[in-house]
Amino acid sequence: MVSVWHFNVANLRAKFPRVSGTLELDPADPFHSTLQVEIEAASITTGHPRQEEFMRSEPWLDAEQHPLITFSGREIAPRDNGYTITGELTLKGVTRSVEIPFDFRGVVSDPWGLRAGFASQLTVDRRDFGITWDRIFDWGLMASHELTFSLDIELAYPDETLAQASQQVD
Repeated sequence: MVSVWHFNVANLRAKFPRVSGTLELDPADPFHSTLQVEIEAASITTGHPRQEEFMRSEPWLDAEQHPLITFSGREIAPRDNGYTITGELTLKGVTRSVEIPFDFRGVVSDPWGLRAGFASQLTVDRRDFGITWDRIFDWGLMASHELTFSLDIELAYPDETLAQASQQVD
């Protein structure tokens, strides 16, 4: 999910339902593992079709010319209650190095193997990525310069030897 302070009164939130990614774990040194994420820019949804079309257009995401938002994580470092992943974020064709803090939510054994959860928030200045469209009123900007990405990630590791069967509840 991404949000922007809108009309100086509320956060406008949008989802990107078409996301894919992989975490390649380096067993010898997990901190040298890599994370790759691809988001289809045109998949943005807000619940307001006219707003979605504008966000897909050239002043914002320019989804026709830049169909993917990507993150390529190349370095993982531990921090209190989680990790920081350093990598390259590409948005609207502009690539910048970012550090994304992730809180570790735990790991469980499920019916197929293992499952781990992570949560994060990352704020970037949209102008750094070529999203410079603005409308200014006496009360401020129509849309703030800060884009906040909220991430809830669930990673699955299929391995039947680590799986746990569910229990029947009556």
